[in-house]
Amino acid sequence: MSARPTSAELVHAGLRRCAAARRQVSARYDRGALTATEWADFLAALHARDARWWSVLARTTIADHTIPLVYVAAVFDAEAAALRAAADWACTAREYTRNAAARVA
Repeated sequence: MSARPTSAELVHAGLRRCAAARRQVSARYDRGALTATEWADFLAALHARDARWWSVLARTTIADHTIPLVYVAAVFDAEAAALRAAADWACTAREYTRNAAARVA
């Protein structure tokens, strides 16, 4: 029987999957399979998923009093950065939509 993965291992795997998904979405955009708006929407969602993974790690690091506070702070910084990236990509998607609508009008 294999050992149960730690929270850090689960988060690491989740973050790797998100990074792979971002590469795949960008490759689809580069091939012309996605519009700029769809691409930005996907990236916003994937960065929001990153933030949720960082949130999981934050909860487990706070509960473990053996982890130095500098690591806890780094996890919170990573979560905040992912949330900012998600918001930035969502804003970019709205701009692409506005620009596309302006071209049609």
